[in-house]
Amino acid sequence: MINLEDKLYTSTEVADILGVSLRSVYRYIEEDKLQAEVKTATGRHRFTKKNILDFLYPGGAEEKAGQPLPKETIKPEVKETKKKEKVEEPVEEAEEVGEETPIEPETPAVEEPAPKEKEVPAEEEPIDWLAKFREAAKKFDEENAKRVEASSKPAVAEEKETFASITEQEPVAPKNPLFFYRSRLGGLKDIAQNIDKSSRNSGLDYAFTMNAGLSLFKAIKPFSLLHVYVRSKDKDFFERILMLTPSDENNAQLCIMTNDDKDLYASSEELHGLFVADKGRLLADIRKHGDADLIEEAESIL
Repeated sequence: MINLEDKLYTSTEVADILGVSLRSVYRYIEEDKLQAEVKTATGRHRFTKKNILDFLYPGGAEEKAGQPLPKETIKPEVKETKKKEKVEEPVEEAEEVGEETPIEPETPAVEEPAPKEKEVPAEEEPIDWLAKFREAAKKFDEENAKRVEASSKPAVAEEKETFASITEQEPVAPKNPLFFYRSRLGGLKDIAQNIDKSSRNSGLDYAFTMNAGLSLFKAIKPFSLLHVYVRSKDKDFFERILMLTPSDENNAQLCIMTNDDKDLYASSEELHGLFVADKGRLLADIRKHGDADLIEEAESIL
């Protein structure tokens, strides 16, 4: 029998335990196969250990103690789900967020294999790249001084002055660096609403792009990652206010794209209470970072 803790489990955790998609968990609830101990005011479900065991062992958990979970219990549902996902509209996640929103909920588009223990990225201390750059500059300066000892003093002074001016500058960064995070605030809708609320209260600029931006023009397929432009000086503010922790791209909920181009924010437009990059930039971002299906969908909408 599966060893479970005596606590309330979320729908996502139950999906991981059963080895099925979140969409399948909702179907079990609708078919009354899986009972939820609690349903919150926002429409979220919470399950006890007994709810899960009653689903896995309908004849009684005590009768099947010590027996492994039958392979037939979950696998047929996974195959059925995969077939249905090809034709059904992506509306299942609405129950989890409690109300309709142009930002689609966090739902994996593809079935994941049997559950494995996921490695949660450890929180790493931010690297002070400027300090490292200056350290390297100092070392270069010392080595360079040895090489030019025989040279004239004006030449040495000129060399040091040139390199010193470089060390006083910030390291050159890519035009649109990407930073991936997970947030302790909740799902994609909660993150999007907090970005907008915090920006308005603090007088900061932002603009959604990629899937999140496209979804504000028209409902699209479910996605699990928000992309948003903010100014580079505001990145630390959003990391704090959204309770962000660094993550790899595959497990991230939010991608912050720093950009200090004032025209980007001046040309953004407000849709459904959220700001989105103008159509030209949005389409360019999708063509650069999106897959073939997203590009085709964007070109048909924009």
